[in-house]
Amino acid sequence: MPERDPELAETPVRLRLAMLQESYDAAIEAAGPVWPTPAMALGSLFERGVLSLEAGASLPPLEGQASPDLLRALAEAREDLYLTEAQYALTRYVTFRITDDGSALEATWLSLADRHLAIWAQIVERRREEEQLKRELSTLGGATTPLPEHDELPTPSSDRPRKSRGMFSRLFEGAAVVESDVDAAPPLVRLADSLAEARGWVSEWGEHARLLVLLYGLSRALRDREAEGIDVDDDGSVKEALDAARGRMMHLEGRYSTLRRRLFEQRHSNRILQWRITALEIEARGMQNRLEQFAEDRERLQRQIGDRRSQQLAVPEPPAEESPRSWRDRIVRLFGAAD
Repeated sequence: MPERDPELAETPVRLRLAMLQESYDAAIEAAGPVWPTPAMALGSLFERGVLSLEAGASLPPLEGQASPDLLRALAEAREDLYLTEAQYALTRYVTFRITDDGSALEATWLSLADRHLAIWAQIVERRREEEQLKRELSTLGGATTPLPEHDELPTPSSDRPRKSRGMFSRLFEGAAVVESDVDAAPPLVRLADSLAEARGWVSEWGEHARLLVLLYGLSRALRDREAEGIDVDDDGSVKEALDAARGRMMHLEGRYSTLRRRLFEQRHSNRILQWRITALEIEARGMQNRLEQFAEDRERLQRQIGDRRSQQLAVPEPPAEESPRSWRDRIVRLFGAAD
């Protein structure tokens, strides 16, 4: 490991990082019992990751009297394992979080879809009421514009099937997220951020880029511990370490590939769900406005019907009675005019 820069001995700041419980447990165990607090233990791995990445992200070569071919193959396997294990741990965490976010988005979407059906059923009922009022007004002599009737809408079942998780249903079985403090010197944090930016991790992983630095430190600590148990002068020991590294790598490659696929699909699914949620929210506002318009139209029609009925029920005034001499007056006027 590169020696610690004296500048990094400044008073540490406390970072707050979230990770999977399994990564947290592995990090605390790899840091060793020498650290008085978990924050300091994680800080040591964070520093190890920064210094390792600054040095080139390569493991130191293994030199000994064993077969050069075995040592070279072991170095390549350990290098691949060092890089893949850090990326795997971060990908697993981010995929778990995005999957969890997707479940929340799906629940929101389903809730809005249920609300959409409920509002639509109210609109159908209001249109029927309006058509009935218009028919009643038409029989009373009023002018109306009829609207087409709507069919009955099916009532959504409360236990309708959700989207199947298929092959990913047990991918995160037992996984849990924890948040932990990490003590790190300010220059170390700045260096970590610049390294993450230079490698494109900030654009790819966003706020989780610092966690990847820590996971590189964890992977480096595991590789250093494994190297301590290898007798580089014995072909058998080197071969055993090579088989173990390759076996671990084969296990990680399959799971890492599955996680990358799941991450891609879940990100795409979450975007679609967000679009659907936005569309349902906009449509719900428009449908609510339609309901309010139906309420106004119903009040107007009811007023018109009331006015029509009032006009029909009004009793006409009886004609004024003629005075007893009114017919004689008419005859006089008639014959008098003839004279």
